[in-house]
Parts: sequence; C-alpha cells; structure tokens
Amino acid sequence: MNTSWACCIGIGRPAPMPGEVAHMTVRDPARHEIPALWEIFWGAIHNVNVRDYSTEQVEAWAPTDLDPAVWQRKLEEIRPFVVEVAGQIVGYSDLQSNGLIDHLFVHHQWQGRGVARRLMQEIEQRASRSGLKELESHVSITARPFFEECGFRVVREQNNELRGVILRNYLMRRQL
Repeated sequence: MNTSWACCIGIGRPAPMPGEVAHMTVRDPARHEIPALWEIFWGAIHNVNVRDYSTEQVEAWAPTDLDPAVWQRKLEEIRPFVVEVAGQIVGYSDLQSNGLIDHLFVHHQWQGRGVARRLMQEIEQRASRSGLKELESHVSITARPFFEECGFRVVREQNNELRGVILRNYLMRRQL
C-alpha cells in the first residue's frame, strides 16, 4: 500500500485580499505546530480533493478520528518544512533523501495564491543542494495538473487500498 499522497492543496488567516502582497517564509515547523499541519492536510482533502474523490475515499485518506500519535510519527518520519505568511502556516511539504515528495499540501483557503509554487521552489533548491537528479511523487487526481505544470510526467496510474478503500493516484517523476 502506498500512503504517499502529494496533493498541492491545502491554517492560517484568510487569504490576502487582491493587491495585498503575501510575503512567504519557508522554515521548519516547531514540534507544537504539528497539529496545525494535520489541520492543513485534513482541510485540504475534505475541502478540495473532495472534487475528485468520493466522501468514502476522502474519509479513508484523512479520517476524522486519526490517532494524533500516528500523525506525529508520520511527520517526524518525513521531516516537513512549512510556508508561513504573516505568522500563519499556510502550506507544507517535504523532500526525502531519495527524491520522494511524500506530502505537499496547501491550506484550502490559500489555493491559487502561489503557496504550492513556493513549496516546489524550496523542494527544487533542496534537491539541488543534495545533488538529486530526479524527483518523484505519488500525486492525487487533484494535484496532477499542478505537478504537470512543474515538469513532472506520469509514469503510471495507481489504485491503492487505504483503510479498505481504493484510491487512484499517479506515480509522477521529474528529471532535474
């Protein structure tokens, strides 16, 4: 079962008004901020991915009753970085040493405001510093167009079982 689900979707204050400049800072999250990343993950899936996945699939992917200890362990494993605007985390991602992007999520109220692009810029910079030649991710239906815009290509469609429910995603890669 593959539980890697980069999504490019998305807690923070409401999105800036038109004309407002949002200064985005990238940093590592503090341990006490890990629950905020769950809120971004859960909110993005339940508010954005629901366009492409059924209610049953969304609940399997981001269950309302997930044990916080399970989430804590997952985030400790992937070591994410966050994008912050005006003191609020609005998105997060990671880059594993093998080039895998396990998570890429943007708060649902910050969609289309450049947060995912800023996360991808950070991924590219970290990949360059690490000497990686390729990036790979297991991308949701919802995130596929963004990843394609970023130069990723579909390697194959995948149907994964998660908590007894089948979800479709795509193995995507990009040469650096």
